Amino acid sequence: MNVKKKIRLKGDTSLWALIIIFSLLSLVFVYSSSSRMAVMENTTTFSIMLKQMRHILLGFGVIYLCHIFPLGAYRKLAYFGYVLALILLLLTLFMGVSRNEGTRWLSINGFSFQTSEFAKIALILFVAKVLEDDKLSTFKDFLLRLFLPVLAFIVPIIWEGFSTGALLSLTVLIMLIISKVRFKHIAKAAGIVILLAGLVYGGVLLNRTFKKTDASTIVSSSRLRTVEKRIGNFLGFGETRQEKENDQVMYSKVAIATGGIGGKIPGNGTLRHVLPLSNSDYIYSIIVEETGLIGGIFVIGLYFWLLYSVIIIARDCKKIFSAMLVCGLGILIITQAMIHIMVNVGLLPVTGQTLPMISSGGSSVLAVSIAFGMMLSVSRALQDDRLFTLELTEEEKKKLTEDEMPQRT
Repeated sequence: MNVKKKIRLKGDTSLWALIIIFSLLSLVFVYSSSSRMAVMENTTTFSIMLKQMRHILLGFGVIYLCHIFPLGAYRKLAYFGYVLALILLLLTLFMGVSRNEGTRWLSINGFSFQTSEFAKIALILFVAKVLEDDKLSTFKDFLLRLFLPVLAFIVPIIWEGFSTGALLSLTVLIMLIISKVRFKHIAKAAGIVILLAGLVYGGVLLNRTFKKTDASTIVSSSRLRTVEKRIGNFLGFGETRQEKENDQVMYSKVAIATGGIGGKIPGNGTLRHVLPLSNSDYIYSIIVEETGLIGGIFVIGLYFWLLYSVIIIARDCKKIFSAMLVCGLGILIITQAMIHIMVNVGLLPVTGQTLPMISSGGSSVLAVSIAFGMMLSVSRALQDDRLFTLELTEEEKKKLTEDEMPQRT
């Protein structure tokens, strides 16, 4: 029976619908919110929108390729992907290109990309494979097989992007909690992280106190001071925040406050002309300004729709790898979206997280496209299994042993 041809382009219809809706919203609001960026880059909002359209079309191609990729191949690539991503992160740390006060970009033969965006996918793939191998019965095994590799991976990310490292750590933590890993292992690991972080930060403070020098050090080259300032400013103490961040926070709140119930209609917003990073880090503010409370709730609802779809897919998975892969990728996208929204409405300090699949960007769109492609690959394999089982006659089912039944997911 030719099952694969019937379902190759299917997968979960909810995920496909979300991809299309997110893509349309991205084109509309990147075009609407890019007036300030167009002036700064001496171009037009239409040109910026066309660039975003190219990213989205490339993303559709990536989604297609990833969604026809068999799950067995993802399992085999998990460890290789981890090693490759770690190498790229280390290269970025020492040879990266600095943009927006952070060294997160790597340029290879003129092609620049944000390595941490793709590294997040690689780490989730790795964690899902380790959890499926189920060799974490003792804390020593947990430490060597999972905790230390994850720590080695996250440290380079958190060095130049604290919020990205924290987001990824939270995602891995949630994956561990919902998996079969013993909670006491997770608690011990969390205690180690808190202890190490406290010792490192305490050492930095002591070094500042006693040395009293502004000379560059390995610690000062990180974004630790930026993190301190942002948290201090959010809590209402510390040094005066930078003018740029004043603009971001103030204009973002004004945009949301003036949106009202129905908004000003896309293209009629006024804060897009003055709000820094209005088409990326603060695009949700522009969405609320131009579509009001209705549009803001609609966007949040889309991500909760994604959460529901992820839960349904993971529930139907028979193997830990498939379930953890879908959960990890879904949690990563949804958590990042919620952090972006909470920053925009003033409930969290400035983080620099984009709104997945909507904000302007090349690396972020492609990375999220890979994530959606992998989730669709899992849902497609589930459909493949169901269709194969349904087309078998009762006699054929009785003849098949349990090992011969489809168990891809």
